[in-house]
This record gives sequence, structure tokens and C-alpha cells, in this order.
Amino acid sequence: MKRMQCDVLVVGGGGAGLMSAFSAARKGARVLVVNKGKVQRSGATIMAPGAISAVDDRWKEKGDSREAHFEDTLRGGCFLNDQEMVRILCERSPELVLELERMGALFQRKADGTSYMLRTDGGHSHARSPFLEDRTGREMLKALSSALAQLHVPFQENVLVTRLAKEDGRIAGAVGIDTETAEPVIFESRAVVLATGGGGSVYENTDNSLDLTGDGYALALEVGVPLRDMEFVQFYPAGFLFPPSLRGMLAGLLYYCRLYNAAGERFMERYDPERLEMSTRDRVSRAIMQEVEEGRGTPHGGVYMDMTYHEPGYIAKMAPALHATYRNMGVDPEKDRVEIAPTAHFFMGGMAVDRHWSSCLPGLFGSGEVCGGMHGANRLSQNALAEILVSGRVSGEEAARYALGVSTGRIHPEEGAAEGQKIRDMLAVREGDSPLAIRKEIQSIMWTHGGVHRTADSLKKALREILLLSRRPVVISSRDCCMNREILEALEIPGMLKTSEAILRSALAREESRGAHFRRDYPETGDGRFLVNFHIREGRNGMEVSRKSVELPYASPEAK
Repeated sequence: MKRMQCDVLVVGGGGAGLMSAFSAARKGARVLVVNKGKVQRSGATIMAPGAISAVDDRWKEKGDSREAHFEDTLRGGCFLNDQEMVRILCERSPELVLELERMGALFQRKADGTSYMLRTDGGHSHARSPFLEDRTGREMLKALSSALAQLHVPFQENVLVTRLAKEDGRIAGAVGIDTETAEPVIFESRAVVLATGGGGSVYENTDNSLDLTGDGYALALEVGVPLRDMEFVQFYPAGFLFPPSLRGMLAGLLYYCRLYNAAGERFMERYDPERLEMSTRDRVSRAIMQEVEEGRGTPHGGVYMDMTYHEPGYIAKMAPALHATYRNMGVDPEKDRVEIAPTAHFFMGGMAVDRHWSSCLPGLFGSGEVCGGMHGANRLSQNALAEILVSGRVSGEEAARYALGVSTGRIHPEEGAAEGQKIRDMLAVREGDSPLAIRKEIQSIMWTHGGVHRTADSLKKALREILLLSRRPVVISSRDCCMNREILEALEIPGMLKTSEAILRSALAREESRGAHFRRDYPETGDGRFLVNFHIREGRNGMEVSRKSVELPYASPEAK
């Protein structure tokens, strides 16, 4: 059994985790990054094609401002956002874009080289986001990894953290399983930053990587930290429908396309005639689903994404990775349309944290998508990469400040031994279902009954089936502990089930439609009753949902 010590343990090696680690190390803390997979080869940031929303006098468009960015974000989130967090995002993201560039990141510039080229997308009133082709996230990770190497911050890769440890009412570290050997690993630390990303893999159609299974949500719940806003799952409008091997993966960027139904109509003219495809993602996704359900869908059950109106070579220049995918499929984006449909993309909800990205458990912080509060009911495009930078900076600095003022936590060896026994117990099961079979059933349930369109009946049905699945035994076919992928898949199942249950219970409680949460049985938005955040925590008899009134220190729906 391995035992490791540090001041700040960062759980997750995506953009949020690496920025947290960099910020904590720069404050003098001994930092360790533990990641379920390989850094720069797993998580969501590496796949992010978009841009980083940031308004600064050095590159902003005429008429734009940080106040406009703030207002756009609140409107997009239907005023359920934590307004203090949004204010911090808008104020601090520009300086961090420049810091990334000093680390070595490249962003596209205008022809004269003096200013960034800027993107806009759904919900933004101005183009305000620096980017690099369709690989902005990859560029961020490359720069952050290089900066961490210079600070000699170690990575512990291929370790799944299965449990957070507490001592005297505060965080003491974590216990994990080495996925290559199935051996337990103990991490003793003074502070922990959860940066485990979202849980898109609970849905059948998702553009998330396979490793985003809601681990952080389950870890937080188990130590008594509530989640908030879990009903709000963003479905990106443009996921591949065909071929089956690519189903759900991100198929295109809305700012480079027009959408048509099978009748040849640019249907967004009916739903948002002013912004069209640049409407917020929740509205575009619902519009696509409505077109399909009313009989105007394409042969595979979606709509057409058209990029043929661009000048020759434009898509290859601006989105080279996607262009290569199209060509490998035998599709020419200058001539052919692509069938698309919504796909699970981002979780607006997550661990409840304050403006320091600190949870109610002393010493436990969060960073990135695992945290709720920033985006409210719907995330604006390009705010995710900005959130990675800002939440990583604040959580890392705050974790270091806290850690340097307390002693290192102690974890009894028995806690590591218990995780090892868990593996032995799993391998001893002889009757049940494979981890893959249960995973697919979770995904089918959530997609069918807890997806873009919801009703009380569909949500209750999904909840019943998820609770039944949680009692079903899991069988691992191979008894070998070395490089056994099924062990990792089996360990991920509890997090997927907890995440699914949190989504469904929160969605049942919100009897209205708002942002990414659409109830067919309650199609209207009810500011009178539901200008609230739903919090969910583990109680004596399972998950409990409570409501908390939204704080509106700067802006309210009445003033919009």
C-alpha cells in the first residue's frame, strides 16, 4: 500500500486541476496532482474546441464591457447564478488569459498581430473570447503542464480517488485505487481541491470523454457536502448522429454553421429570429428536439448542420481538427451537410462552494465543472474555459493559504485496507451484470427519461430504475488485478448512480421550465415560486432535497 503526503492534494488533472495546482504551488504549498487517467490524455479540457470569455480594454469590441459580460451570464443562467462568483469570473478572466500566454499558450491574432481575434457564441452580446483554432483547451493544458513542470509539481496518474478522508471535522486527504494494479493508495494532505469534472457519461449520447462519470459529486456527498442545481444539464445542440461510432461526439461549432430541418427550413427563425443559431444552447437544443418530434427531422432523427456557405478553405483553417474528422468520414463540409442532434455536454450544477470555491467541510475546495453556482440554469458558451482559469486560481490560492495554517491530516492504514477489501469483495461476486451492461442501462435510462424533455412521470420512472440498479450486483469477468479495465468500470458505477439520482431528484423538485431544465408538464418559468436553488445531500434515508432562495445582490429578473 502506497502512502503519500502533501500540503494540497488536487484530485483531477484537467485544466481546472492544473490551474489549481499551479496557483497553490506558487503560494509555497507542496502540491500533488492525482488523476484517474493520463494528464493531457483524459478529461474534458483536452477536447474543448472553443474559446475563453474575457473582456479587456486591450482587445474588446466597441461597446463591450465586463459589466455586459456579467449581465449576459446572469441572463443566460436565468438569474440562478451565484452573482459573486460571476462577478469574479468577469473581473479576473482577462488577466489569466494573459498569464496563459506568458506560460507559452498561443491565441489567434488579427492580421496586424496587435490584438486577439475574438469569437462569440450563444448568449453573448459581443465577440469577446480569445481562442486557437478548435483546440483552445489543448493549448491551455500544454501551457499549464509546462508551468507545473517548472515548479516540479508531481503527478500521480492512473489512480481513481474512491473516498475522501476526514479527521476532527476537517479534510485529512483521500484514499484511491491504482487502476493498473488495483492496490490502495493513501494521500495525506492538509487541503484537497476536487477538480474531477462533470458526469456526462451518465447519458447515452454525450460528447464527454468516458472517464467523466460524476466521481466528484459522489465524493462530496459522502463527506456531507451538498450539491446544488443538479437538474441543470446542458445538451450541446451539435452532436454527431451518424456513424454509430461517433454518435454523441461534438460535430461542429454553432458559430460556423446554419441549421436546417428535413424540409429545408432554417428553423431557428421560428424560435429565436434575432439570434438564430447564436441563441443559448438550451433553446437551440429544445428547438431541434421539437423539429424532430413534429416530423421535420432527418433520417437518423436530427437536423442538418450546414457549413457550405463559407468560402473555400474556411472550415479547414478555423476548425482543422473537426475538418479532419469530416474528411475521414467521407464528408466534405464545403459541399455536404452533417446530421446532428443534442448531446449531453456540461453540468451547471455541482458541489456547493462559496466565492473562495471552499465547501462547508474545512479544507475541501473545488475547481471547474465539479462545482455549482457559476452558471445558474444554463452556461453560456466559452464561459467554461474562463471558469477553469478563475476557479483554479482562486481555489488553489485559498487551499494553499488554508493548508499552510494547519497540520497534515492523518489517515489510518485501515482506511486504505478497506478499499483493498472492496476490490477483493468485487472480484468474489459470481452472479450479476457486467460493469459495461450496468453502465449502458444507466445511460439509456437517463437519456430516455431524464434528457432534454422531462415530465414527472418520466423522472419518477427513471428514479425507480436507477434505485433498482443500485442494488444489482456487479460481476467482473477477469480475476486478474493487473491492468483490469473492468475493475475501474465497476468502481465508477456508484458515482454514476449517485449523479443520476441527484439529477432526477432535483429535476422532480423543480416544477417549472428554466434554462437547460425543460418540463413538458410545467412549460412556463415560475419566478414567483422557483427563483431558488435546490440543494441535495445525503440524509439518513437517502438523498434529501432542500430549497434555498437565490441571492440577488447586483441584478434581478425584474430589472432585466
